[in-house]
Amino acid sequence: MAKEICISNEFIEKELPLAPPLYVSIYLMTKALEGADAAKIAQRLKVLESDVIRAWQYWQERETPKVSEPTQARIFIEQRPEYGMAELSEYMKHEDMKALLQTAQRKLGKPLTQQDISMIFGLYDWLGFPLEVIEVLLSYCVSDGFKGMRYVEKVAMSWAEEGINTVEKAAQYIEMRKTGYHTILRAFGQSGRMPVDGEEAYMKKWLREYELSIDVIKMACERTVMQTGKVSFAYADSILKKWKSAGVKTTADIETLDRAFAAKKEVRSVSEQKVVTAQPKQNRFINYPQRQWDFEKLEKLQREERDKW
Repeated sequence: MAKEICISNEFIEKELPLAPPLYVSIYLMTKALEGADAAKIAQRLKVLESDVIRAWQYWQERETPKVSEPTQARIFIEQRPEYGMAELSEYMKHEDMKALLQTAQRKLGKPLTQQDISMIFGLYDWLGFPLEVIEVLLSYCVSDGFKGMRYVEKVAMSWAEEGINTVEKAAQYIEMRKTGYHTILRAFGQSGRMPVDGEEAYMKKWLREYELSIDVIKMACERTVMQTGKVSFAYADSILKKWKSAGVKTTADIETLDRAFAAKKEVRSVSEQKVVTAQPKQNRFINYPQRQWDFEKLEKLQREERDKW
């Protein structure tokens, strides 16, 4: 006897029209196969296990009637799974996956090996990237002169850790790295190279955590070189941290701070000069008591002495 699935009219009218068709199918199959894990649902629908997991996440975020998740869903693992050729061949029948592999082959400029295909498929199944994000990722790596899939996978893992999983986020990251990072390095007098990990960590902090403009960061870097005579990301960070605390948003804000600092310094200097001027002049005799002389008495004594002569 077939199992009945109860779904409210409100859910059908409000939620189903907004959801991707695949997610609707996964929702219904999950309700029908109550207690089934993601792998079984994926097998029944002939879709990827990662698609099932993403669909579950979608419905949870929509706060829709709860779907059963019998096992703890594992979205990412530290190491890419090994995909067999039979498994890859099955998924390569999907038109979107076939198109992605053709695009990858064209961008990389070489025929794809089984290992290449496995790694590209892993970007989708293992790291959970949408196909369009994978295309952006490949274009970005190739434009930097890297056509090896190991390098592509390494970049993809860093994107996954940072939550770069949409075309918009990928575009922002690329713009920040290619334009922002290079501009900051040039402000330090460095050019023709990419930042090392420690330098990149500082720049990410300035751009993302501090949310400072490139012009403000450039000014801090230039002042660092002028004041220290060297490239020091730590010194620049101390400047930018103070500026952030002071509410700096633009270079005009920095100029305002500079004027306020100069005025305060001038007032302090004038005050110190007044204190010095008001003090009595010191000499080596100042500590001796001054004698009071009776000149009339002295003259009388002198006359008496002369009379004796």
